[in-house]
Amino acid sequence: MGFRVLVANTGTTIDCAADQRILHAAVGAGVDYPYQCATGNCAACISELRAGEVSMLPYSDNALSVAQVAEGKILACRARPLSDVEVVWLGRGRK
Repeated sequence: MGFRVLVANTGTTIDCAADQRILHAAVGAGVDYPYQCATGNCAACISELRAGEVSMLPYSDNALSVAQVAEGKILACRARPLSDVEVVWLGRGRK
């Protein structure tokens, strides 16, 4: 089962499998999503979850704090959709 992910920065909606991370789906669809490590350590792909739900794979506490999670922030490289979602990236990563 897959979900739709709206990347608000570009207005692009992509398909993302339930077992796929948002960053990988976005990059695979040609979205120029900022990232660096893609393993949850650098926070370059930090994003705001504007709508929907995600599950987060393990990540470094240095990349995303408990307070940021409470504010609705996610790491796109560690987030898998549980529903259709809308995200906006906040990071300024490099590839």
